[in-house]
Amino acid sequence: MASLGERAELHDEATAVPAAAAAPAARKGRKQGQARRDELRALVLEAVERHLRSGVSFADLNVADVARECGISRSTFYAYFVDKTNLLGTWYEEFNRGLLAVARQWWALDASVTRDRLAEVLAAILEAYRPHPELLAATHEAIGMDASVREAVEVAMQQYIDGLSGHIEAGQRGGFVDPTLPPGETAYWLQWMAERGLHMLGRRAPDVDSRQMMDAYTGIVWNALYAPVLPRTTQ
Repeated sequence: MASLGERAELHDEATAVPAAAAAPAARKGRKQGQARRDELRALVLEAVERHLRSGVSFADLNVADVARECGISRSTFYAYFVDKTNLLGTWYEEFNRGLLAVARQWWALDASVTRDRLAEVLAAILEAYRPHPELLAATHEAIGMDASVREAVEVAMQQYIDGLSGHIEAGQRGGFVDPTLPPGETAYWLQWMAERGLHMLGRRAPDVDSRQMMDAYTGIVWNALYAPVLPRTTQ
């Protein structure tokens, strides 16, 4: 008869392989679960955009209708998403990370900046806004309904203001931005102006000449920041 110690060793040998095999299986399950969540969220967001595009406000958006259109139950929707504002807030945070990456191209400009180069980076920012005007409009609508969405937008706007303010300060030190401008306040005005303008431009894209709008935006930024100190050859 095996001793207590021998039985323990036999038990360890019997369970060692299954335990080791369980970890990769668990990781695979988590990956599959995340993939399913991402797939479902993309499907739901597409349905939400269709409803918003048809004229339904975000406040009146019915989760049951969206779930039915996606072929899932309401309980499945709530199993993956806390509520519709949570879904929107999560989307906005991801959207903001992508937009920040584009905006940093502007903030990285140095004394070699030209008006044409500025136009390129500002146009890239517009293109980042363009694909989802309905979701952006819904985000602004949800600011008055949900504290977490409001906080996400406020945090995002402060990131843009801080980034642009840092660019202005660097430009003033480098001699390519007007040294008389207060960096923080200037960044505040330019960012909120751009936020509203790009938001409206994205929603009204078929009805406006976006090229003329971007020429105007480039002119405002160029004349405010760079034109007073850069030689006219760069303009």
